[in-house]
Amino acid sequence: MSGTDHPSADSELPDGPSPAPVTSDAPDLDVRARRTRARLHEAVVRLAAERPVEDIAVADLVRAARVNRTTFYKHATSPAQVLEQVLYADLDRVRAEWIADATAARLPVTMVWERASHALLDHLEHYEAVYAAGLVGRRSAILHHLLVDHFAASVRTLLDGSPTLLPGGDGPSSWRMEAHSLFLAHGETGLVEAWLSLPVPRDRRLFVSAASGALPSWLIHEPQDR
Repeated sequence: MSGTDHPSADSELPDGPSPAPVTSDAPDLDVRARRTRARLHEAVVRLAAERPVEDIAVADLVRAARVNRTTFYKHATSPAQVLEQVLYADLDRVRAEWIADATAARLPVTMVWERASHALLDHLEHYEAVYAAGLVGRRSAILHHLLVDHFAASVRTLLDGSPTLLPGGDGPSSWRMEAHSLFLAHGETGLVEAWLSLPVPRDRRLFVSAASGALPSWLIHEPQDR
């Protein structure tokens, strides 16, 4: 960025009067870092709602977030990584709730998956503009793979905690876990893309029904002691 790319290397661009001096640098630096992250997160969501994240240059993001390049690279290596930070923060919560339901074994398995599907839909609707800009028409391979990677990690987390769920078959269990995790992750991402292609307002029941119907039998098998 010309002109605006030359503040001190560790500072963000000012947005008003400078804060009052403090006696210790550490709290001030922590506040600055949090404020910079918040600006980057808000800006990348706004830009990714307009075009696929592949089309967002670092210069575009630092200008929109009002930070300089040096500061940006202390938080991420690319706009895609900033978007990943935003989306994964919310998807991690969805995963945690799903794993908690699944491991608590207080609900029928089908209900656990329905609750997880609704939580995922809440996430998709919250970031609807981002997903529509990136996934409708398959315009963003990066966004597609962000979802695949997260969904696959979620299945691996479930199987790590409940290894008896993993189907038998040829090859070592580590390979079978990876294969089944990626198989489910790509299918779930495809379902997300199909649902987003529907006209607004989209029917959430269609997503939940399709997700439940596509689940493999080994994932919806009720334990014998239920």
